[in-house]
Amino acid sequence: MTQREITMTKAKTALAAIVIGLSGVTVAAPAFAEAGEAAAVTQEAGYATSGDFVRKSKRLKGSWNVEQRGDKTFIVFSDDFRAANGPDLKIFLSPKSIADATGKNAVDGSINIGELKKTKGTQEYEVPANINLADYGSVLVHCEAYSVLWGGGDL
Repeated sequence: MTQREITMTKAKTALAAIVIGLSGVTVAAPAFAEAGEAAAVTQEAGYATSGDFVRKSKRLKGSWNVEQRGDKTFIVFSDDFRAANGPDLKIFLSPKSIADATGKNAVDGSINIGELKKTKGTQEYEVPANINLADYGSVLVHCEAYSVLWGGGDL
């Protein structure tokens, strides 16, 4: 069974527990209900709602998640985020997966959603209202001036 199939099975089980619970039958939710619920949202939305950064050419580590607040969407870098210092570091939404993105093609078809605010810790970037994250493959940390891709994470 692939990791995706396992995740989907957990999501279906968690949703079944919720439906049964709503019908008035008392059910103990499975230990993975939170992960299953997140997976269900991910599948429904058409993009990952969280992940870990993958290093491409410079130090980059930590995790990120997508948060919906009212009618606004944010990509939030977690407290464990760390990146090497560099000039002109920007955050892009790219149509490419992180595996396919390079320093040379990182901005092709991408949307710049802001300059990297700091190299350590929690920070957030608002996704423009007209952008559907399902149309993008990854979030990137990229030095635009020198075409160097620090890395990113798959959406």
